[in-house]
Amino acid sequence: MMRSGHVLRLGADQAVAAARLRRMKLTAAALLALAAAVFVVSTVWLGPSPLRGFLQAGSEAAMVGGLADWFAVTALFRRPLGLPIPHTALVPRKKDELATKLGEFVTGYFLTPEVLGAQVTESGLVERAGLWLAEPEHAEQLAGGLASALAAGLGAVDTTGLEDSVLDLVRRHQGSRSWAPGLGRLLERAVDGGAQRPLVDLLAARCREYLAAHQAALHPVVKRFIEDRNWLTALVTTDRLVTRLLRDAQFELARIERQADHPVRVALEDLLRRLAFDLRYDPEAAARLDGLIGRLLDDPQASAVVRRAVGEAVETVRRSLGDPTSVLTARVADTVAHLGKRAAVEPGFHDEIEDGVRRVVTWAVDRYGGAVTALIRRQVEAWPADAASRRIELAVGRDLQYIRLNGTIVGALAGLLIHAVGVLLP
Repeated sequence: MMRSGHVLRLGADQAVAAARLRRMKLTAAALLALAAAVFVVSTVWLGPSPLRGFLQAGSEAAMVGGLADWFAVTALFRRPLGLPIPHTALVPRKKDELATKLGEFVTGYFLTPEVLGAQVTESGLVERAGLWLAEPEHAEQLAGGLASALAAGLGAVDTTGLEDSVLDLVRRHQGSRSWAPGLGRLLERAVDGGAQRPLVDLLAARCREYLAAHQAALHPVVKRFIEDRNWLTALVTTDRLVTRLLRDAQFELARIERQADHPVRVALEDLLRRLAFDLRYDPEAAARLDGLIGRLLDDPQASAVVRRAVGEAVETVRRSLGDPTSVLTARVADTVAHLGKRAAVEPGFHDEIEDGVRRVVTWAVDRYGGAVTALIRRQVEAWPADAASRRIELAVGRDLQYIRLNGTIVGALAGLLIHAVGVLLP
């Protein structure tokens, strides 16, 4: 529908241009006819007099100038009077060459890194774009478009190929360097941030709930386990002791949940810190971890888990991006607004963005400048000769008609001046 409307608008514009061109042609022709009429009147009806000489000279020169310029303007687009005069109908005959020269002119003088880079700076493009993006409603619009585009892109992703790529990347990375130092740093930062605390809370709560719910079933298992240690424990183990052990275990798990400084928590934190240190600085520990990762990567079941995790992650992100009200989309909008504000008010960040835009423009011009020339050439070459001539005439023909007008007027003035000089000379 939009393309149809665009075509209709172009048709209407061409009709207006054609009407204006016709009016200018009629005006130029009328002025030429006026000069001819003055010549006829001055020659036929006026007797010998100084006025007759000036009128004849002026009108003759006006007709010569008007006809010469009519021929010049007409010869650009067609053969005057249809006569096969050499070097006429230049546009239909030379349109392909003109198209190449036009493309080279555009890319050589306008689409250059220097010109476009200066335009980026002078126009304040980065600052204006930053101020626009800093507005929450604008940031939300752009974020919504980006999120929808990313969601559509993720929907078209072949997750099988992506899963294979992730596994291949992990294998190549694992074979070229150790994962241990990085994991050690990550574990150390996680422990410093208390990332293990929610996990301990969850494990303690689940264990306590499990003991409370399955105490009857666990009672004989625990009793048999203790009795099987040795003959002494078998003598002292009673049902009452086992019940008390299970109850004490639940009580201790509840304490672990409540107390942030519980000895178990402290011991676990110390264990994790020592593990992080060993992963970073102990080659033996690093080698064991890398060997474990290598075995897991070669294990089909572990690979299946990674594949499933990658596929689920992609699907989760896609669904979140597809939901305009999701937290992820809101985060994207906040990030866009924040970057826009920084680009507008922080000189350093503004200069970095502007420099990046100039580099992108330079790269695009260097890489695709020739494509613009080829596009212009192909487009004009595809036009039929008569159609190309007509389109160009509609674009510039009205201004060319002023050449005819000026030729007629300047010719008349030149004729009058020359005649006056002839009269004044002895």
